[in-house]
Amino acid sequence: MKAMKFFGRDGSEKKQKKKLLASAAGLVRRRKKTCIAAVLLLAVIGLLGSRAYSRYRMAKVMASAMGEITTVQVTRQDLIDSISVTGTIASADSRDVSATASNVEVQQVNYEVGDYVNAGDTIVVLDSSDLELRLEQAQNSQALSEYNENKSIETASESYTEAVEDGTSDYSRAVKNEADAKETLQEASADASEAADALKRQEERVAEAKAAYEADPTDANKQAWDAAQTEYTSRHQAYTAAAEAEEQAQEAYETASENLADAQKQNDRNISSAADSLEKAQMEQQYSNDSSDQTIENYQEQIAACTVTAPISGVITAMNVEEGDTYLGEGNTLFTVADEKNFVVSASVDEYDISSISEGMTGAVIVEALGDDELPATVSFVSPTVSNTSMGSSTYSIEIALDDENTDLRIGMTAKASIILDAAYDVLTVPYDCVNTDEDGNSYVYVDQNGEKVQTPVTVGMQGDYYVEVSGDGLDETSLVYYSTPMSTGAESGGSDDAAESGFSFDMGGGGGAPSGGGPGGF
Repeated sequence: MKAMKFFGRDGSEKKQKKKLLASAAGLVRRRKKTCIAAVLLLAVIGLLGSRAYSRYRMAKVMASAMGEITTVQVTRQDLIDSISVTGTIASADSRDVSATASNVEVQQVNYEVGDYVNAGDTIVVLDSSDLELRLEQAQNSQALSEYNENKSIETASESYTEAVEDGTSDYSRAVKNEADAKETLQEASADASEAADALKRQEERVAEAKAAYEADPTDANKQAWDAAQTEYTSRHQAYTAAAEAEEQAQEAYETASENLADAQKQNDRNISSAADSLEKAQMEQQYSNDSSDQTIENYQEQIAACTVTAPISGVITAMNVEEGDTYLGEGNTLFTVADEKNFVVSASVDEYDISSISEGMTGAVIVEALGDDELPATVSFVSPTVSNTSMGSSTYSIEIALDDENTDLRIGMTAKASIILDAAYDVLTVPYDCVNTDEDGNSYVYVDQNGEKVQTPVTVGMQGDYYVEVSGDGLDETSLVYYSTPMSTGAESGGSDDAAESGFSFDMGGGGGAPSGGGPGGF
């Protein structure tokens, strides 16, 4: 049996428009003596509306062509669960091109809307003469600034060298003076110490001469005592002079030490100040060069940007300037170029279905203007934010990229796309009404084996609007399975259009929320 093939389900499930796409025929085999051969005509109807209504219509069509149907043959087919959307063909790569130059005149426009261009072709030329003049001025200003800054660095460097040299000389003198004063102090201290020792020894001699005289008061002893006292006075004067010299040497040494410390501090200050001046001059040159370099680079970029080329190969879809216009700068599109071989379907999906769609999902596209061929496609973009809100319902933008190049497509064509949510390919299927469930939740069907109804356990897989995937031992495409409730046309009552009134009984199964079923692509 040919698989059902339809466009999927409408995202909002609110529109009730119906479109009859196809019909097919089936065959009911003879089984049992009581079975009557009949032709099973299955009308395949794709609706963009209520599934319950589609099942009623399908049952009605079948009932109009059949008497009572008790069995149906197991069918191998594809089951597709899909969401269908209608959108517009757009380029897979469309670029709005602007330039960094601003407030410049448009000199040339080399292409018009509809022209094909190659990547790198010059599309628009902007007047760069004013920018070139500014560039020259900036370069001259930079050269003069560099000269002045180099002179400042040279002067600061010389000052630093002089500070180091002068400071070294002053410091060296202070070091020498301090060393000389220290040596003088050491010598004076030695002289004072020697004079003190001599004075002490002479004092002992005076005491000895005095004792000798007192023991033997002769003229000779008297003269010796007097002479000792005279030498003591001389030695005391020498000691006093040596002590004063030591004190003066000590003061000189302390002064020299203080001068050395001051010279060290002054030397450090002078060198530090000169080093700061040199560093400042160097930094001013660096920052000045950085600023001027950036200015020059900006002008050079703007001049280069005055020759505007196509970033990709494609067709010019918009040209927003003419020769003689003034281009105001970035943010203002000069022209738009779009790829004319690779396309996407730009569409909207309502809030109830957007969470089921993600990038990378497989899809299929039909462009009715080019025929009924299904074009393989892949979801390439799903907007994370709402694109439109109307009457309390929100929609989200998506893009479905065609997998292959197509030179027959044109931007703006209407396209219908089916996004495959789930699929089971080349599987055995039976109508919903053939599957039963026992008290334990196990599924089974009744298989016709030489006229007998044999209960056969099955595993239920993917479900479509009418068919369900089944598998089980002994089940194949030659198997006949029984409907849970035989379908009848109610011919005895005259075949009323109202199924209830005619006695027609046909449960398509699965409920209104069951997924769609169909052929490849879900159309």
